[in-house]
Parts: sequence; C-alpha cells; structure tokens
Amino acid sequence: IIFSVLTTKLTNKMFNYLSIQLTNKLIRKFSTKPDIKVPLTIYGTHGRYATAIYLASAKAGLLEKVDNELTSVSSLLSKDNGFKTYLGNPTIPRHEKATRVADIFDESKFSHITRSLFITLAANGRAGEATEIISAFNRIIQASKGIVKVTVTTAEPLKKKQVDSLQEAIVSYVGKDKEIDLNLEVKEDILGGLQVLIGDKFLDLSVVNRINYLSKELETANI
Repeated sequence: IIFSVLTTKLTNKMFNYLSIQLTNKLIRKFSTKPDIKVPLTIYGTHGRYATAIYLASAKAGLLEKVDNELTSVSSLLSKDNGFKTYLGNPTIPRHEKATRVADIFDESKFSHITRSLFITLAANGRAGEATEIISAFNRIIQASKGIVKVTVTTAEPLKKKQVDSLQEAIVSYVGKDKEIDLNLEVKEDILGGLQVLIGDKFLDLSVVNRINYLSKELETANI
C-alpha cells in the first residue's frame, strides 16, 4: 500500500474517500491469508486493526520489529501527554494529522507496516485509539508465544499465599503448557471479592457486582 498520496494536496472529500479505501484494502489484504493463523481472536474495531497488523507483520517477516516499534510508541504515549493529546484531538483535520503523522513516522526510522498503521488511523479519525490497538496487538503476540495474560482485581492487596493459590487455579484452567503473565490490581470500589480477566474471558466475583445483581432482582420483584 502506497501512502505517499496522503502528503499531496487533496480536497477533504477526496482525502476521506482515499483513506477509507486504503484502510479497507489493508484489512482485506492481510485478514484473509489462509497460510497465516491468528492465535487469538479479538473482536471489535481495535481487534480488527490489531489482527490486520499481526497478519501483515507475519507475512512480511517483521513481527519482532513491529512489536518492538509499537512497544516503543506505547511507552511514548504513556509518557508524552502532549503527543497523546495531539493524536486524539478531533478538532485537527484528518488530512492535516495524517500528513503530520507521516512525517513523525519517517520511513527511515519505522517499518512500512507501523508507518502505514498510524497514517491510516489518523486518516480515519482513530489515532487517539492507538493505545488500545497496540494493547490488542500485544495480546495477540503474547498468545503466539503461549503466554496468557491474566489480570486479577481485588479490593485490597492479596497476601502471598492467596496469590500462590490463585496462580495454581489459573494454571489448572489454562493448562500447564502455558506461561502466565499475572497482573494484580487493587480497586477499592469493587468492595470485596475479585474480578478475573483471562485472555478475553471475564469473571466478575466482586461484591459490588453481587449488590448490583440483587438490586436489579429487587427492582423487578413483585413485592
């Protein structure tokens, strides 16, 4: 896909038309290859972009390079609020942002896949969603390596014995052949219990969830 056309002077209408065509071409080209399997299915717009980038990178033999580039960009977005705000600013015309992004993601510094991704995101008004798309891509990469990302949220920090028991339960669920990437988060507003996210599967055993459930039951009960 050649994106040099984005840096020429075009009317907004023509630019928007071309950007849509380029995006659809990118996704169609790399999401229907029978010889490349995606290890994890992620639904929604973010998953669609992430899957297209994974397939494009795998086909070009650039998975490691693109993974490193997107990791660096993700780190930059978490540290540079100005850059993050610029990408997500909806008042900046899409063609202007795409042209600027093309300059930032220079061909001499980034692979054509990473560069094309960000130009496409800017052209489609989704540059502000880059962090979520990179996160989805990272989940696919982890799955390809046999790594299962698990996030456990509790109302208060877990003790070591509790963490050990939790890990044993998770290993039993996902299989001993998988590597677990366990992240522990504390959110007091869940009141108690825990929430577990394993890959794309979510289990809510929090107290606040039970309270919400009971509240809905009482509202609909004929008392």
